[in-house]
Amino acid sequence: MDALSGAGAVVRGHTSSSQGQVAVSLARAGDPDPCFNITDQSEISPEAEMHDPQQLPWSRRLLVLCVVAAVAVSVIYLPQPLLTDLARSLGTSEAAASVIATTVQAGYAVGIFFLVPLADRVQPRRQISIQLTVLALAMLLTAALPGVTAVAVGFLVVGLVANIAQLIIPTAGRLSPPEARARTTSALVGALVVGIFGGRVLASVLGGPLGWRWVAVVFAVLVLVLVPLVRRVLPSHVELVSDVGYGRLLAATVGRLRTSAALRQSALMQLFAFAAFNAVWTVMVLHLEAAPYRWSVAQAGLFGLVGLAAGLVTPLAGRLVPRLGAVPVVGLSLLVLALAMATLVVDSHVLWGFALSTFALTLASQSMQSANQGRVLEANADGGAQANTVFMVAVFAGGSLGAAAGSAAFGWGGMPAVAGLGLLFLAVSAVGWLTATRHDRRHGPSRSTTPSPV
Repeated sequence: MDALSGAGAVVRGHTSSSQGQVAVSLARAGDPDPCFNITDQSEISPEAEMHDPQQLPWSRRLLVLCVVAAVAVSVIYLPQPLLTDLARSLGTSEAAASVIATTVQAGYAVGIFFLVPLADRVQPRRQISIQLTVLALAMLLTAALPGVTAVAVGFLVVGLVANIAQLIIPTAGRLSPPEARARTTSALVGALVVGIFGGRVLASVLGGPLGWRWVAVVFAVLVLVLVPLVRRVLPSHVELVSDVGYGRLLAATVGRLRTSAALRQSALMQLFAFAAFNAVWTVMVLHLEAAPYRWSVAQAGLFGLVGLAAGLVTPLAGRLVPRLGAVPVVGLSLLVLALAMATLVVDSHVLWGFALSTFALTLASQSMQSANQGRVLEANADGGAQANTVFMVAVFAGGSLGAAAGSAAFGWGGMPAVAGLGLLFLAVSAVGWLTATRHDRRHGPSRSTTPSPV
């Protein structure tokens, strides 16, 4: 632990400049790595051909990308299952420690806005490799920080550079075969759920014997291991959508809201749906540690297996979107979300009912995101990274809202109050769905042209 504490002074000198350094590094990284520039097929050596990602089956490359996305996104949910240990270690209350869960989500949203648009002008392999490296460093430094305020700032920085999954999704959409695009998006969204809840389970199991600081170190090592995997499955050069300046790129990203009705509608729907989802899961450990359950932190963290099971089922939603259209699938998901949230009001103290409601809540939330995200990417094929940026900023702004409001509601009235808050969020999301339905009736649905997978 002395080594961890000794690194604390380092982060105070780097926290304020880390985001700018990443952006500058990435802005200079538009060209492919010279040693991997194999555009002239006549000059490819047998060794280069053996390491050409294009020679690998798409299913194998997608599996690696799913693993990378899952591990990267898991780090922004580490504070949730470790709230009790964070509070005890930092000498503060659980309510104060919940600020850490809020700041990491807010950092994620800000990082998406400033870094993800670069995917339209920077080679994805290089950008993802750099961000993975900086993410691991930020986690190591955060693990050494004292005090709840410093740790909250550290996790804010972690969130800023943890948006690797949001780089992978549009990149995979460009690289995947046309007939596999719907399945690709659905598989990656499912991988995010696996990362969110698999990370919770692993963190809760390790948190007891190791403490939250060493859990952060373990996850930092896992992140570093991903770097060579990314460089193995992504080509060194892909055709980029834009070569405009960074400032104009950010302006164009914001401009997507003005020019894309599908983006506005889907972002609004998912913001409040994810707020409802995250309100419940942020306080999950606190709920299970209290009466009548009185579980340990490890036992409460293992409840994440319910969410993990929902994540494994989520790719099935990819089969519905090509058949029904994105907006009908979103409407169906909203209905299931509302029913699950309503049952949480009355069954949160009955284990089997609580588990079923939480499973349905998680499955519906991620199915809704899969449909909305596919709709956004299809409607903005000329700027997928920009559109995905706006969409995911909205999602994690909702996540930050849900974490803060859910913690407050739990302190006031327990899980039933959190569920009531979730129903209010879903009512706002339903307004967005009605708007999207009217829009599609007038202008035609934003449907996937991908055939249904067999």
